[in-house]
Amino acid sequence: MLCSQKFFKPYILAAIAVSATFVACGDSDTVAPPPSFESSSSNGGIFASSSSVIIAGSSSDFAVSSSSVALSSSQIAPSSSSAQPPIIKTKEAICGDMWCARRDRDSRVNTGFDAGFQTSGYWFDESDTEYQTEGSKITWEGFDNRDCTFADDCFADMIEQCGGICVTQTLVKRDQANNLYAGIGFNVAGVDEQNKRIVTDISELEGLCVVYTSDTEVYLEMHIDDVSNKYLAPDFPRATLPQASTPVMKDFTWKDFKQDGTGNMRISGEDAAKSLVSLMFTLKGSQDASNHFNIMSIGRYGTCRTVANVDSVAQLSKSPFRTWHGSRDYEIKTGYDNGSKTSGIWFSIFDDLQNGASSITWPIDPPYDNFSEDSFDSWRMELIEECKGICAEYNLDKFQFPDEKDPFAGIGIIIAGEATDPASNKAYLTTVDATNMGGVCVSYTSDNDMYIQMGLGDKKDEELNYALPIVSVPASKEVNTVYVKWSQFQQPSWYDGDKKITGAEAAKSLAAVHFLAHGKSGSAGKFNIMSIGPYNRGYCYP
Repeated sequence: MLCSQKFFKPYILAAIAVSATFVACGDSDTVAPPPSFESSSSNGGIFASSSSVIIAGSSSDFAVSSSSVALSSSQIAPSSSSAQPPIIKTKEAICGDMWCARRDRDSRVNTGFDAGFQTSGYWFDESDTEYQTEGSKITWEGFDNRDCTFADDCFADMIEQCGGICVTQTLVKRDQANNLYAGIGFNVAGVDEQNKRIVTDISELEGLCVVYTSDTEVYLEMHIDDVSNKYLAPDFPRATLPQASTPVMKDFTWKDFKQDGTGNMRISGEDAAKSLVSLMFTLKGSQDASNHFNIMSIGRYGTCRTVANVDSVAQLSKSPFRTWHGSRDYEIKTGYDNGSKTSGIWFSIFDDLQNGASSITWPIDPPYDNFSEDSFDSWRMELIEECKGICAEYNLDKFQFPDEKDPFAGIGIIIAGEATDPASNKAYLTTVDATNMGGVCVSYTSDNDMYIQMGLGDKKDEELNYALPIVSVPASKEVNTVYVKWSQFQQPSWYDGDKKITGAEAAKSLAAVHFLAHGKSGSAGKFNIMSIGPYNRGYCYP
């Protein structure tokens, strides 16, 4: 019981055997309600996204650049300019996908651009004390930065108290110091072994969203390489965060980051995003001033959305898998790459090795006549741009397929990457312990029911007679989002062998995740995988 896998990379063309021959599991508790959203359905089995993903404001709130969405007091407790009361522990918060204090409960921002030193996303402060010993300053709520190494435990009480990273920004007027500033921020790629800040290109993100409160107007600034900063200062590309006594969400594209013309160097927000070092939340002025600022969440443009069960989500473990959205991402970053840089690659799956004749037709023809790595990358980007995901038409043809099983066709994603057997010179998929993913989330459309299957690599797949753990998700012409725990994956009901494995056990040696349309011979349709991520703190939506 085998099927072929056709990899869309010139160095991953070998067919690798996996299974997709199974019957549906029972409907009871097949797919878990997502950990980050409340289900509006009374059906405990399937969680439909069209009515389940709660968004703060209308869709136009997120489409318009620099739009502002105020949150009601029932969502997040108001902030005051005086002593900060403990935040009300409501079930909801507005969270972006990089960091959300209420959801993540720690302080490090998951920028997605760490340079490999694990130093990105840590908060620090900067002020104009370079002019004189005594000057403007940042006061961190709940601890003294002179006594703290800025580890997560320093921020725990602050986040519990404020529901965010809260500071007092104080400007101190002195002689010969006119451009006063005090800000907090984080490095996007981190620092290297010499403590030099690393430049990175994040222009692919389109922009940022933030949730905050502030007694007065502050700026979200883009700082680039140190040499250029000397010419830019104090005129960094920036977006304005207006005064907000209650938490407000704002979306900014890179075009919204502008200079005021007071510096000696000109750069647009779009260009600054291509050579970014850090993001800073800064109070600026020329006179004495004080401001209480609380940053509650930050994410990529358009990702700040309502998280309903935020307190339960905060208890989930973290996974390196970064949720992929076809509407904005080309590359899938699983976080589990084995060093080959072949994780996150999509491949097609058919039933031909089981004597089926099912097929897939892509909306854009692959470059078979010129199948280089560059031509593949170009084709892949065109496909994702066209579909806002990975989409195809399929035709299910039983041919000589076993009578008790439906034909199938679909796609999969490599989790850890490939390696080459030195003896046979054949490629194979390596495995990784993906337990901390907790499971998977996926947003999709499909004209036929689909299976999500856990691939465990050639050797283990064969040992299990290709009876790999699966779950069933329903056909849906509208975008549907499901969250599935590893514990809900089960071996197919047709399997009567003695080698058993649970989904939780399979997650410890995961090679791939497959998405397979199945049905009666002669049926045809379309599918589109629009988003995929981990169950734990994943953020799937189309």
